[in-house]
Amino acid sequence: MTPTTGPRVEVLCLQAGEALAERASRYGVADVLARIVAAVERGEVSEADLDLLDSAFAQHGIDNLTRTHRGFEPWKGARSVVATAWVCPASACPRAATEMRPFCRLTGQPFRETRIDL
Repeated sequence: MTPTTGPRVEVLCLQAGEALAERASRYGVADVLARIVAAVERGEVSEADLDLLDSAFAQHGIDNLTRTHRGFEPWKGARSVVATAWVCPASACPRAATEMRPFCRLTGQPFRETRIDL
């Protein structure tokens, strides 16, 4: 393992698990994570793959996944956090609400519900 990738692999190893794999899949980098795992077994982890993984997670608000100054830690236990909001029924405007379900003042239609897994 090169001196530059060893510490990064250590940080990633501490965070590894089902939640990390699920996020990697959701963010389109499951193949990159699989390459890293295979490379760990050979002791030859690519810095470029670690950078790709970091970049994909950073696009979703998790900066520097493989660096010691910040990391991703999955919640303990089974949890599902979902934010619910209501948005324009026709997607014609950016108006949204989180408190009460509003109606479109132009069409009179109720806003449609949208859910975001956090």
